[in-house]
Amino acid sequence: MSLLLKTLSASAVFLIIAVLGFGWHLKGIYEGYVASTDRGNALYSADVLEDYGKQITQELMRKDVEVAILSRAGQPRKNLPKGVDYTHSAFFVRQTGDEYYVFNLYHEEDNRLRSYLKTDRPANFLRLLREADAGIIIPDTATQAALKTFIGSPAYLAMHTQDYSLISNPFDLRWQNCNEFMLYALGAHLWNTTDKAAVKARLMDAIEPTPLNVSAVRRFYGPKIDERLILADHGDTVKTTTSADLAELLAAENRLKESYRLTFNARPAS
Repeated sequence: MSLLLKTLSASAVFLIIAVLGFGWHLKGIYEGYVASTDRGNALYSADVLEDYGKQITQELMRKDVEVAILSRAGQPRKNLPKGVDYTHSAFFVRQTGDEYYVFNLYHEEDNRLRSYLKTDRPANFLRLLREADAGIIIPDTATQAALKTFIGSPAYLAMHTQDYSLISNPFDLRWQNCNEFMLYALGAHLWNTTDKAAVKARLMDAIEPTPLNVSAVRRFYGPKIDERLILADHGDTVKTTTSADLAELLAAENRLKESYRLTFNARPAS
């Protein structure tokens, strides 16, 4: 084999490795934005997750909370983009005693471009936890009581858009992720409408979605690497919904009681 051919072959192999490596790098970056899934390898053991879930419910019980918004980080925080502290949010709704049900949106696994609504337990919500803390958003007392009736109602279900995008734009009605669904559910409740277009119009006056620093290269290659990375709903700037935007909406409507981070206490060594 000639030197030129060897050089070209080596260059081709290097290029393939570089492209694949860059692809996985991009995939990790994008998956750090929002992760609306309950599938994957748990970092913490089942008993630790049960304990962390109990710490959440004890915190909510201590404050006599009927409905709260909880968020968890599905990526190490150092890997998350600026302005994003958590990757998945859900409603925690008190049932009887100290029990809370968790109302989530997850994407399907057989078809990751479709999503479904699921009710589960705190430990299940924390399954993909990568940081030992959770974000807590507590609406005011009157809003909690009304949300408890609203969540699970036909109006709540009407806010679900099954077509899923990992970093969907909340000002475009074609796709949705977990945080955007919650944003629209809150809007439907606050403004007493199931008209998504009407909710969107009100949201555009109430909040500014979280911008993501996405280069032209990432915008080009991202959708080719992960089908969930649909960018057709974004303009010059990529913007998506985060837990901070949920708190912003409640604050804009004077319905926010408090928002803070709960750091879990480590289990004592046995």
